[in-house]
Parts: sequence; structure tokens; C-alpha cells
Amino acid sequence: MKIPKIIQEIINKQELHVLSTSTKEGTPNIIYLKFLKVYNNEQILIANNKFSKTRKNLLENPKISFVVLDKENKKSYQIKGTVEFHKDDQIFKDTVKWVEDERSSTTTHPKSGIILNVKEIYCGAEKISEE
Repeated sequence: MKIPKIIQEIINKQELHVLSTSTKEGTPNIIYLKFLKVYNNEQILIANNKFSKTRKNLLENPKISFVVLDKENKKSYQIKGTVEFHKDDQIFKDTVKWVEDERSSTTTHPKSGIILNVKEIYCGAEKISEE
């Protein structure tokens, strides 16, 4: 699904993201995440820097969602999709460069790059259709 430009801008402006995963049995896990950004019109890049439960959940159940807030227009958007782990390829190299350029400490080192393939976007209960 193509991510509308306005939502891409909101995602990239937000400093922290709330990311949700669950086990294959459905037990939820929610984390705050700094390293999440738009990778292209249909994908989000996530840096796996310190994932433990999140990584385990995504290996068992590759579905993920996160929420962003458009403060100016008083709207929130929920983005849902499936993930792929990347190591030793261009996506991983892009992840390492991005984290190195942005990190505030030398203890942050990506273990992998994660691509979220966007499948659905909601504004409240309203599903946003593809453009």
C-alpha cells in the first residue's frame, strides 16, 4: 500500500514511535522506538538495536503496528503491516548508516534492519484506501 505523503511527513517528524507486536498466542508487547522512518512509498525502515521480546514476537508473528500523531490537525494514524528482517544486504547497510548518523551514544548498534511492508493505514476507525 502506498503511504500518503502527508502521513510520510508525520511519521518522519515524530521523535518516538509506539510499536506493537504480539506473540503467536496473541500476548501483546508495546515499546517506544526512536529508529523508525519511511524507507520508500510503501515501506517503513526500523532499526533493530536492542530488540528482545519484539524480535522474538516478530519471528513468531511477523505482523506489527504503530501509531503516529498529527498534532497540528489533531489526528492519529495507525499503520499496520508485515515485516522482513535484513542482515548483510543493502537494507542493513542503510540501517547502520542511518543509526550511526543519528545516534546519541556509541552503545547503539543495529543487529538488523527491519522492513515493514505497509498493508493498512487507519485514521481513527476509518481505513485509508490506496491512492
